[in-house]
Amino acid sequence: MALMIMVLVSFLLMLVLKASSVGVKHVSDTYLKEQATLFMHTSIENAIMAIEGYERNNTTKCLEHIYFHSSDGRFDANISVLRYYCYDMDKCPCEGNIATPIDESKSQGNVVLYTVIKTTKSPRNGSKQLRFSKVTIQKP
Repeated sequence: MALMIMVLVSFLLMLVLKASSVGVKHVSDTYLKEQATLFMHTSIENAIMAIEGYERNNTTKCLEHIYFHSSDGRFDANISVLRYYCYDMDKCPCEGNIATPIDESKSQGNVVLYTVIKTTKSPRNGSKQLRFSKVTIQKP
């Protein structure tokens, strides 16, 4: 009888350990996802500032790709400018089909950004690989 009780107690303890390990994994995955989402929002804001500060002219053309790396080395951001919306095409030196003429002067300078956030091979990430992407329209 005592052996049966010990087997039952050990089985229950194994179930508790399994449930706690699943809970820890869920919390760490959620933390990594939230960190990646925050880094994505920060990268988009920094890209807007980079576009604002970029001197567009006939020599340098338009900024098309922006890269960021997180300070802790866990994430990389790759931001592509898909479209520049230009009211006056004479003041928009972008080449190819990246510049799109518009009829509304209030939308002058809007850009469409395609942002991809990926985890790096950092030891802090373990074997977890995340990739988030987002398309936004922004006004620099």
